[in-house]
This record gives sequence, structure tokens and C-alpha cells, in this order.
Amino acid sequence: MIVNDLEIMFGGQAGDGSLTTGDLIAGVLKRMGLDVYTYKDFPSRIRGGHTNYVIRAGERPNYGMADFVDGLVAFDLEAVEAHIEELRSGGFVIFDNTSDQLSDAVKRTDITWYEIPLAKIAKEDLGLELVRNTISLGVLGALVGMDSEIMRADVAGVYKRKGEKVVDLNLRAIEAGENYVREHFAERPSGYGLKAKDDGERLIMMGNDAIGYGALVAGCRFMAGYPITPATDVLEWMAKYAPKFGGVAVQAEDELAAINMVIGAAFTGVRSMTATSGPGQALMTEAIGLAGVLEIPIVVIECARAGPSTGMPTKTEQSNLNHLIFSGHGEIPRIVLAPGTVEDAFYLTVAAFNLAEKYQCPVFVLSEQALCQSKATLPRLDLSSVEIERGKLVLDPVVFGEYKRFAFTDDGVSPRVIPGVEGGMHLAAGSEHNDAGVITENAANRTRMMDKRFRKLETAKDELPRPLLHGAPRAEIGILGYGSNRGPIVEAQERMARSGVATRFLELRTLWPFPEDEVRDFIADAKHIFVVENNFSGQLERLIRYVVGPLDRMHRVLKYNGRPFRPTEIVDAIEKHADVRPLVRA
Repeated sequence: MIVNDLEIMFGGQAGDGSLTTGDLIAGVLKRMGLDVYTYKDFPSRIRGGHTNYVIRAGERPNYGMADFVDGLVAFDLEAVEAHIEELRSGGFVIFDNTSDQLSDAVKRTDITWYEIPLAKIAKEDLGLELVRNTISLGVLGALVGMDSEIMRADVAGVYKRKGEKVVDLNLRAIEAGENYVREHFAERPSGYGLKAKDDGERLIMMGNDAIGYGALVAGCRFMAGYPITPATDVLEWMAKYAPKFGGVAVQAEDELAAINMVIGAAFTGVRSMTATSGPGQALMTEAIGLAGVLEIPIVVIECARAGPSTGMPTKTEQSNLNHLIFSGHGEIPRIVLAPGTVEDAFYLTVAAFNLAEKYQCPVFVLSEQALCQSKATLPRLDLSSVEIERGKLVLDPVVFGEYKRFAFTDDGVSPRVIPGVEGGMHLAAGSEHNDAGVITENAANRTRMMDKRFRKLETAKDELPRPLLHGAPRAEIGILGYGSNRGPIVEAQERMARSGVATRFLELRTLWPFPEDEVRDFIADAKHIFVVENNFSGQLERLIRYVVGPLDRMHRVLKYNGRPFRPTEIVDAIEKHADVRPLVRA
């Protein structure tokens, strides 16, 4: 019996309730005291098309999927056919055989099969086919030992707003699933079990919600955005909560309007942000250049997805790195931060607002679908550690004519007034200008002004979020990566350590200005260096080479099919190039 180590996948058609059921399961497992991570894989349409929801639970934090799925709850034959090879030997499948039947060709003999007419039970016994998902919850709970009391309480809480009849119907659906297992499968245990622990004061939160919460706590009181997957959740979160704290969230007519609204709000002194993905980011590029030259502090949340063009809107990718760092006509100072966990998404969003105002430039928070739309358990957030730093914001009267909005300073940051400050009238021109904002094409002024603006990045260097080092500090095998790859990389490290293979991993949290010193030091004495990223061209690896020069011991570990890494894929790559056979497999 495998206890408290489980990965479950729900598979079906978009709109049939698979995602809702997955959320319910995640909540139950969290309340049972387990560490939970979820991943959604769904089509870019409202209804129809295969979707799946993965829930991983254990006694230690896992910020990514396991090598294999332990149990599959399949609501149709397509779910089995699509994912049967992802199941671990010894795993199990709960299959709704109301309409579809399993052929011998698809039925692996090393897996336990539970064929149950979920839809038929729902329709004939309970009168509503929609509750087959809740029946499956009862089946799963009985097979793996989920806490029945917690399960019922969570279901009641989810459906409470729909009335007592709906709550009662779903509670009876759970009971129907449990009874079916007792009556038909009592002597066929799944091989997996759960044992409740103390839940403590932990949270379970989606990455996008952590970003919204971080923005609100950081003092953001204006957001404008245009719905785009996978960033829409941030706009929805802010629309729900920001007004309760005096904030405003606006759904603009398009991304062009959204970014210009954000610039206008920030110009008046309001901490402001937008959230978008690749196509929207492309449309915002010119306006972000305007914020850079006017030295207006804005925060842009980039929730990356698979491109190019419309690409695969609901799939993950790390192919926007070059765009964030280098996009735009002309050059502006910018900062790019990349959280690696849901918890880090909260704290780096807070940091983004402080950095934006202190250094008066655009700051990007780069996430990806595999992080921003995934849930994870995390400790209660430490709000007492949050500090609001507004930099050189001037609210007291200044002397008109003497005040220079773009004054040349040693640190590159000029005193900033907002409309209404006495004596602070000045020009704010998108064209090149002098220290007073007056448009000029003077060569000497241009050189001096460019130097001033970019001096901010050197000034900010010591305040930027530092890389995190995981593993053995002096190991000969080094790994570099960022974002959602943190989880599978760390898990791969732990597995290799059990084989006696030491590794070290430098998790980059600031991607621009690039942490040259830390990266140079990290790779200096490494025998092999692996750069793990979700794109085709190895954008991070190329950036590293741009900094450190040619390096024949650097290896790319790439995945660009729209899905996140599993630890075994990283282990396989290191085993191939570093000659460290044999390694432990999960």
C-alpha cells in the first residue's frame, strides 16, 4: 500500500465538470493536511474537446507533476486513449462505461480497472446525469481513503449557493459512489491510501490569485486589462477584490487601451498594472516604450503561453523571454522577474511594485500557464514583511521653474511629482527631451539622457531578487532554469541524490538585468551545465552564452509541446550527457 503519495488525473470533455471536480478533490486533500499541486490541461474553447486536470498530493511540497499518473478518472474513452501510457504500473483507472466500452487493445494488464456506469447511475438513480462527476468523487474517495466528512463538507460548501436541493443531490451522489465500491470492489483495493494529518494554517492558492493578492497588498489600486488566456484570472481576481479596498479594475476594449490606461493612472501616482499574454504583450510594446521614456512606474504581468500568433492559448511555454527583454523600437530600462512557485508569485509581485516606483521604469512579472493557472499549498503569507517603498515620489510643494522632472542624478532616478503637487508643472513628452521635459534632439543631451535612464539598472542591481541555489553548492553538475521548472528540477535533483549523484541548481528569479555575476560564478567550475526551459530555440541558454561566451559543456534540455516537464525527463537528459548511470527512477 502506497500511503500519502498520489497523483490523480480527471479526464473528459471541456465543460463537463472535470475541472470543478478536480478543484474539489484538491481542496479535500489540502484539508487532510497533504501538500497539493494541480495542473490544468484544457482546450481553448468553452465546451467540447478533451481536457484533463491533475492533482498531486503528498507529505512534502511538490511544485510540479510526478513522472507518472497513479490514478485516472476517465469520463470517456478518449481520456483513456490519450493518457493510458502516462499511468504508472500498478496504478488504476476509474472508467465511465455507460456509453463507451474498453477494448483489450487499450486495457493494460499492469493496471487495475474499475468500470462503473457513472452517467447511468446519475440519471437513473439520482435523476440528473450532471452529478456523475460527484459520484466519481465518492468512488475515488472510497478507493483511496479520502476523509468522507471533509469531502461532504467541501461539496456542501461549493454547491450551497445553488440551494439545499442541489447540495442534497450531490451528497447523495457521493454516497452512491461509495456504495458502488463497497458492493462491487471491496476485495480489489486500489493499492493507494490516504491518512489525514494536521492541516495547520496553510493555504491553497492558484498562481494568478497569488499575483492578484500580491498586487493588492502592494498597494495596487488600478488595473486595466483585456481578457486573454491564461492571464484573465488576474483581472477577474482584481475585479472581485480591488473595489473593496478603494481600487478599480477595468476591462478595456483592447490591449492598447489597457496599457495606456495603466500609464495614465500611474502618471497620477496610483500604483497600476495590467496582465496579459504573448499576443497582448505584442500590442502593448509601443506604449511600454512610452512608459520607459517618460519614466512612469508600471507593472506588467506576463502569463506566457504557447505561440506564435494565437498558438495554443491554454498550453504552457517559456518562449516570451526574448520578447520581454529585447522588444521595442529603441531602448529603455526594464526589469523582468520570474517566480518559481505560487508563494513566490505573491512576494515577487510585491517586489515588482516597489522596484517600479523606486526606479521609475516598467517591471514585468513573467509567469507561465503551468504556474499561473496551477494551484499549490503554501504557508500563510507573511503580510508583516510587506513594505511599500515609493522611491523619490515628491508630495510636498516644489519651486516652479526650478523643479526638473527628468533631472540628471548620480543614481539615474529623478524626483517625481504627480499632478496636483504645487510648483510641479512640467512637460511629459514621448519624444526625447531635456531634464525639464522640453523636446530636443540635441546630441549631447541625448547621450546624457540615455546614460541617466540606464544608470537606474546599475543602481537597482543590489535590490533585485537574487537567484536561489538548490542542491550541493560545489557539485560538478549544474542546472539553470526559472519559473515553473523549479519544481521538476528540484525533484529530479532529489532523485539523483538518492543515486549518489550530486547536482546544484541555480533558480533565476531576476531575468533582466541579467544576473551575470551569479551565473558566471555558478558555471565557472561545473563539469556539465544543463539549461532547462520550455521553448524550441533555447532562449535562456542563448542568453547565458551571450553573457559568458562559448561553452562546450553546456547542454540544452528543451520541451516545447505545450506541456510542463516531468522530473524523469530532466533525469534522462542528465544521464545521457553526464555519464552518471544508473540513476534512480520513480
